[in-house]
Amino acid sequence: MFERFTGEARQVIVDAQEVAREMRHNHIGTEHMLLGVMRLSPDVAVRKSLTTLGLTPEGLWAAVEQAVAPGTSDRKGHIPFTPRAKKVMELSLRESLRLGHDFIGPEHLVLGIVAEGEGVAAQVLARDAGGLDQVRQALAVPPGRRGSVPRTPAAERIVAVAEQIAAGGPVGSHHFLEALMQVDTGMAAKVLTQLGVTAESIIAGVDAGDLAATSDITPEQAAASTMRWEVGEDTATLTIGDDETVARLRALIAESEALNGDGPLAGPFITLHRAVHQFTDTVDGFLQLNETSVEQRRSLRDRLRRRGRP
Repeated sequence: MFERFTGEARQVIVDAQEVAREMRHNHIGTEHMLLGVMRLSPDVAVRKSLTTLGLTPEGLWAAVEQAVAPGTSDRKGHIPFTPRAKKVMELSLRESLRLGHDFIGPEHLVLGIVAEGEGVAAQVLARDAGGLDQVRQALAVPPGRRGSVPRTPAAERIVAVAEQIAAGGPVGSHHFLEALMQVDTGMAAKVLTQLGVTAESIIAGVDAGDLAATSDITPEQAAASTMRWEVGEDTATLTIGDDETVARLRALIAESEALNGDGPLAGPFITLHRAVHQFTDTVDGFLQLNETSVEQRRSLRDRLRRRGRP
């Protein structure tokens, strides 16, 4: 399920754990997840929707403190989810599938809270947001491909070509821009051609552009672009330059007192050790991927142009 989570949904889970620690609780409940949603940026759609109902981070925090007694836990390691919180995540998947989406975002998590209907988060929303039906209506999550909005044959082909060009990665606006010219039977390609735009000029512009300066780069891609490996004879060092990741690691070290393979951090290190060893058989392909990806993309573009359709 977690592979479907968007970066924002994963951030909600991370923040929910932090909220549980701040409240000194030894579990992550639906209330912590709701407060995690309210820690997203104010311009995120789901938080905007909740704000229109008169909800604020401070108001929800006070409501949760009123509903749930403060804890006494000083737990520093992994904090487990309550059965209700697990149910919310299960329902968030159902909400995503119902809407025809292939991802789980923070909006689906809130819809999961509404669908669960009995947890602390649902009780707070029912009381402070005017009812759970009002919350669902305020979110107004649009349907995905299986929704009621049809696509023309050209549009369907453009989406398919954009996904091919993305080669398994996140599909961005630049992939759609390239795909517009690849599907030469569509209105978009005909208009662009009349304006003197060519597929080659679009490809050259995309290749020369700086993805990091646009909103087409995901938080995971931005963080990954700052990572560097330094391998010595007996050690391997991973350097991370992403400010947010560094800040969270600082907080982790501060709570754990020492960053090593003992105590509460042993579990994550064991998981990392296993993952590295499982990856050994394909490491050669991984090392070559960055060098060959540009050439593979160009080859794919050429094939698509020759065929004229996906």
